[in-house]
Amino acid sequence: MAAVQPRTGTECNVPLVFDRGGSDDRTPRRPAWLYTAALQPADEPQRISELRGFGILDTDPDEDCDRLVQLAALVCGTPFSALTLVDSHRQWYKARVGLPVQQIPRDKSFCAHAILEPERLLEIPDVARLGWADAQPWGAKGPTLGFYAGVPLRTREGSAIGTLCVMDSVPRRLTDSQRDGLAKLAKAISSHLVLRRQLRIATETDRLTGLPNWFHFEAAFEHHKPDSGMVCFVRLKTINQINSAHGFRIADGLIKQTADRLRVFGDRGAAIGRIKRGLFVLFFPGARPEEFARKVAPELASSLAEPYSVNDLSLVCPVNLGFAAFPDDGRTLDEVVNAADSALQVAIEREQSMAFFDRSVDNLLSTHFRLEPQLRRALEKSEFVNYYQPKVELATGRIVGVEALVRWMDPRRGLVPPGEFVPALETTGLIGDVAQKIMERAIDDWRGWRDAGLAAPRIAVNVAAAQLRDDDFVPALQRALAALDGDPSAIGIEITESILIGNMERAIEVLTQVRALGVPVAIDDFGTGYSSLAYIVTLPIDELKIDRAFVKKITADAAYEGIVRTCVSLARGLNLSVVAEGVETEAQATALRSLGCDQAQGFLYSPPVPADQLVRLLEAGPFGV
Repeated sequence: MAAVQPRTGTECNVPLVFDRGGSDDRTPRRPAWLYTAALQPADEPQRISELRGFGILDTDPDEDCDRLVQLAALVCGTPFSALTLVDSHRQWYKARVGLPVQQIPRDKSFCAHAILEPERLLEIPDVARLGWADAQPWGAKGPTLGFYAGVPLRTREGSAIGTLCVMDSVPRRLTDSQRDGLAKLAKAISSHLVLRRQLRIATETDRLTGLPNWFHFEAAFEHHKPDSGMVCFVRLKTINQINSAHGFRIADGLIKQTADRLRVFGDRGAAIGRIKRGLFVLFFPGARPEEFARKVAPELASSLAEPYSVNDLSLVCPVNLGFAAFPDDGRTLDEVVNAADSALQVAIEREQSMAFFDRSVDNLLSTHFRLEPQLRRALEKSEFVNYYQPKVELATGRIVGVEALVRWMDPRRGLVPPGEFVPALETTGLIGDVAQKIMERAIDDWRGWRDAGLAAPRIAVNVAAAQLRDDDFVPALQRALAALDGDPSAIGIEITESILIGNMERAIEVLTQVRALGVPVAIDDFGTGYSSLAYIVTLPIDELKIDRAFVKKITADAAYEGIVRTCVSLARGLNLSVVAEGVETEAQATALRSLGCDQAQGFLYSPPVPADQLVRLLEAGPFGV
């Protein structure tokens, strides 16, 4: 398809009026492009991109455009007028007067010719004299086209996106004043379209990345009404830390580069939006969950895992991805986006790079979040209380330590079992705040025991994953110890294997700082599936706590007795003390004593009790051996 270069220069105000092309000097010869409907502007790709950028094709009627088109017909005295947009293969009417259809093929369009001379009005006084033109472009039942005049709508340098045109069923000419009026109306429409685009960009586009914002993303989804696909949330995990360390311009640069990486998937058909600072949303129309999980999701994760180069800095920003299938996981956009967000929260909580929506997990999460308002109220009203379970030295029966365990004293329900609320604390992110309160109360209780002249045992407090991620955890521990003039003999911390494995480097960094304060560290629930000699050797720890599952069968199953023996031997080799959890019988205590286990904890000695009851246990002296 041939291309025509637009004309520019001093001719811009001279209309192109084509009659028979005779000897009249006022009537210019017809250029070659007016003999055929098959020509395109030389800048056609840029022109189409400009047109699509307005977001106006196939939209509802616009009162302002309708009024201007009606005014054009009135000024020129014609029965037909239109605001036309020349698309790749069609001419679409944004507004029209007297025309029976919404669009016609581009090859039947005079406006497709008019845009080739973007700075001049094109006027065809007698369409029939062109020879090739279709006098009934709107169909056999439509009006006959005898006259056409169109002013290109210029919104950029180069060819135009469409025209403001007037037509008649009989040949005629416009007067100079009519041409001038039509040109002014076309200029007003062009200004209206540009202003509309600027307003759309301001309200629907993210200024930093140029991507659609949520409102635009939502509108596009509803407009296209896809049958199926995959929704994905992308969360830049450490963007706030990068912002703090290097400044907001570096963080902004990284966000823009992330947007560029996501555009690669946009070029393949995905819709992309930016929700907020470090959060993006994508929709992959037509994607099937199994194939998507096998191909696209790993490719997306791999693309975002590559280092970024921003102002000569090489930066890595881990991501969390949450996926959900439409319509399987949600029949509306809101439902499937909520499902993808639930998957994202699972990925964050489990320290995973990605997660797919799981309805069984979501039902549990929903239960947890419904409990959140009650948990927040309980935190504000100090309804979470400390219970203590003794750790007994097996050789002497003395209480040498206690573990602080959280309980919820609900005014309506009474004492709530931990299994009913601790998982909800973890899901809602409240576990860190509650754990901090437990630690502060433990220090107050320890000081009270000491001041009462008792042999106050060290209190072990459990550390949640959220605390380990919190940069303020170690400083908060220092502040708590300041109440005891920095004496570390009051507190120890316990951390589970699963939390350690989730972020080993961070765990080593934090636990090293904790031990530097003189606070010992214990591995809780040792042997429950993550055990590795390599990490036990690497970690800065002081104590292993053997999980109750092994202790329970120590006297009934030789295999379990062998596991406990191995754990004790490993601890001895690494100079660690050993505590057995869940000791319920004298036979279990005797077996543990014979294996060289240091301490025992369990209902044989005492269930978890309030602080005042623990005082009575301390005053009673050692348990029998």
